Amino acid sequence: MDPAATPGEIFVPRKSSGTRTRLVTDGKVTREVRIVGRLGPAYEVFDIQNGGHGEIYFCVETGGTDPRIAVVCKRVPRQVLLDPVRRRAFLRECLLAVRLTALPGFASSHILRMDGVPVLVTPAVLRGDDGVVNLRDVVEGPQPPVPVMGFLAWAIAESMSTAFHVHPDFVHGDLKPENILVQAGAPLITDLGLASTLRHGWEQDTLPGTPRYLAPEARRPEARLTLATDIYAFGVILREILDNCQAADSGPHATAFDLINELTLQCTADDPERRPTGFLEIAQRLKRTFDESDPAVKKRYDFYQMLAVLSVSWSAVFPDFESLVRLEEWDLLHEVIETQPAEERTSSTWHMHGLALTRMGRDAEALESFVMALARAEWEIDKTGRPLIYDPDEDAIWSIRFDIAVLLVNMEHFRQAEELGRELVADAASDDAARRAKGIVAMALIHSGRLVEGEQLLITSMTREHDEERLSEGFRALSGLRLRQGRPGEAIAAMQRAVQLTPGRASHHRHLGDLLARLGEPGLAVAAFDHAMLCGDLTRGVLAMRLACEIVADDRVPDSYRAEAERQFGVERVDDVWQTVLDTVANAGELEPTEVAASTAAGRVGRTLNYGELQVEIDDTGFYTFDYYIDGDEPDLVGDFTARYREMVMMITSATMRGAPITCTQCSGCGTEILTNRPVGAAFTCARCDASNDVSPLLGEPHRDLHDAIGRALHMTEMPADGQGRCVVVQPWEPGTEEQAERVHEAARRHGLEPVPSDHTAVVFAHMHGISGGNFAFHHQPIGAIYRFPDGSQHIPRMTPAPVEDYLAEVRKIFECPVNSSSYHIDYTREDPDGLIWADRLDQAAERAHDNPDINSRRTTLILLAQLRLNRGQPEIALHLADEAVRLDGEDENAWVAKGYAELVRGDVTAARKSLRQALRVNSASSGATALQATIEHFSGDENARFTLARAVTLGAILRPPS
Repeated sequence: MDPAATPGEIFVPRKSSGTRTRLVTDGKVTREVRIVGRLGPAYEVFDIQNGGHGEIYFCVETGGTDPRIAVVCKRVPRQVLLDPVRRRAFLRECLLAVRLTALPGFASSHILRMDGVPVLVTPAVLRGDDGVVNLRDVVEGPQPPVPVMGFLAWAIAESMSTAFHVHPDFVHGDLKPENILVQAGAPLITDLGLASTLRHGWEQDTLPGTPRYLAPEARRPEARLTLATDIYAFGVILREILDNCQAADSGPHATAFDLINELTLQCTADDPERRPTGFLEIAQRLKRTFDESDPAVKKRYDFYQMLAVLSVSWSAVFPDFESLVRLEEWDLLHEVIETQPAEERTSSTWHMHGLALTRMGRDAEALESFVMALARAEWEIDKTGRPLIYDPDEDAIWSIRFDIAVLLVNMEHFRQAEELGRELVADAASDDAARRAKGIVAMALIHSGRLVEGEQLLITSMTREHDEERLSEGFRALSGLRLRQGRPGEAIAAMQRAVQLTPGRASHHRHLGDLLARLGEPGLAVAAFDHAMLCGDLTRGVLAMRLACEIVADDRVPDSYRAEAERQFGVERVDDVWQTVLDTVANAGELEPTEVAASTAAGRVGRTLNYGELQVEIDDTGFYTFDYYIDGDEPDLVGDFTARYREMVMMITSATMRGAPITCTQCSGCGTEILTNRPVGAAFTCARCDASNDVSPLLGEPHRDLHDAIGRALHMTEMPADGQGRCVVVQPWEPGTEEQAERVHEAARRHGLEPVPSDHTAVVFAHMHGISGGNFAFHHQPIGAIYRFPDGSQHIPRMTPAPVEDYLAEVRKIFECPVNSSSYHIDYTREDPDGLIWADRLDQAAERAHDNPDINSRRTTLILLAQLRLNRGQPEIALHLADEAVRLDGEDENAWVAKGYAELVRGDVTAARKSLRQALRVNSASSGATALQATIEHFSGDENARFTLARAVTLGAILRPPS
């Protein structure tokens, strides 16, 4: 692989042979520079500096004619890239920088993705004859008149004031002369908001800004940066300005000098309460220090005013969708779109919503969004003659249908994908579009088992493809085909080619890592998983496989390696995946499954997976059964079966094992003994001799011992189930009728389950658990039921009880659409608050919470109970619980937020506003408090509600306020 394509190593030095120069400009200054290397494929680098938070590259775009505009590219430190929380926080701050680009006085910013690494790009200011690049050069240069410095200070304060008006939660965090560019004599603020995020890329004792400009209350690592700390930093800048001003005790500018001096003292007061309340007040006072008609000021002032006439564009309210698409930050894109009311979304917005959901693995909901995109596009064509926002040369309807076809392949609806793909080939307006559609048909054919036909079409579609993204997808499909054909070396080569073409695709690196791990190359797999993480895939699965592969590759002892892993990836993350790592290491081995289409006995399309001795059948109700064929007297039967079974389970993510216990049966035709989880009496066909059989357990002592040994090896030994239960939640893809809901309740009773309302605590939690696990993707209410295990019964942990399986199978027949489901275990014998809450004994949970000596735990339980009571329409009880939580700790923002919601539902808007102020006092950047603010504004008819909600989502709000 080309080393230049390695994620995280996006800068490639220029070879020493020869010298290359370019003419660069910033619009005012032009000069010749020597190119020292390249940054990704898009930029040539002429200078590198070490900034406060990593390397900074001065670049020009590759190609084109000179002179080229100079830009600054700031890469994200590796420590930030590999931490999911910090990476997300950094991207949120970058989005803020892009949003404020539309405001006067701020340097323009945009975000690029270079080989999978996010890079923030801002304009560069070149050093001209006056030697001025930033405010530091002005402060330390020749003494300027007092009015000039007064103008510069006013312009900075005016820009900061505008930013706070548009985005009240904005904090720069590292305001200093070096971060204020000076162009045409006017200041441009840059590096906004990044200090508080990037400091987390280093040790925990790193200060959040530059020490000289830090307010006293911010001079500790854990300090929270606020408006007051920015005002203090501005005061220090004013002091430096005064120190270099032309001033005397008397003269025409003495009054202005004294005014700036007085303001400096107030801004740098040790007590934040004694500082000015905001930059608006500061700007108003500084405006009196200069006259815009003064010749020394006029040109600077006119340039600033030219920027000021630019209106606050839509991008200043909502981040640019395209930036997020380029970054492949799909969850952030989804959050941003969700802040926009559904009725106001264009077809393009619905289209991107569907793409985001697809990449997030929420296929069912993505299909709904694509359907909405089609309907909206047709409406826009009818009203305006063409879909809105799309490129004029783009066939929007065709593009949406194409993405639906891709989604159908992902959802394993291969027949539908093939039919739609062939329609797209016929409707394609160009040869390029036809090739893309043929690729979809090829993938559908390959996945449905028609390998020869699929291979021919895939190779044909790839032959003339020039787009690297699409060609990369073709090589990935070819890799899967070669693996199914038993050609692992060619499978790896094809996947490596896919990675070379698109080195920034995290999914390609992860797929290559999985492939290398399966085929016995753990050392190479480590590098692939590292690249996947640098490109943004920071999921538990990738980290677990990466650590397991390094242990296997270097023959490390897991316990001795753990400390090294914790230093590199953090104690909490490693602790979260360590058991998975140990299980993967213990069961490392080769497993090369082949998959073919099959029909079940009932005529429904299912899947059969062939793992040699291990055969798996997946039915259309979402359950799978397996048969393990025992070849003679195997010396380590339990170990071999256990290893193969665990590896097989890692491959199957879209189905659940049948709840019947593992038994040993025998084929009546060839006499082969078979381990299976098919129910006793179930019919099956022997894979060795095609004889028809019914499962009849072998009851001899050796078989009972084998059954017990396998149960222990798989941690599936039966345990008493007295006082245990399981909450089962189902949700059809489309809202059902009342008649269907009643039929579901009748089915529950018939199978021994108890129907419960949707606001039952266990249903609420099981539904939330299902959402977080990707089981649910719809907004209509789920249907809940509880299965209580009979007293004295035995249950296998982590397996769905047979009555629940039968209930789910019947539910799927009731609705004329697919049905999602999730379940969660309930222990009715627990008497602690959490156990009582799960059992929906909320009154008893509250009583137990009052007796809890741990104040933090008691407060957390009270807040949760308040939220549950509010969910049931009991605001009085919710308010009582929230009040008690506030009394326990008046500095808990969540308690104030819960109190505010309860007051708002009771109709006391004034009290809710007071609680909101208290929550914001504790944490001015609280996403929950900002969401509460949006709800209050919504109920008050304030048109700013949607923008407040956008801020809440940007800050990371999990629960959106009710609409």
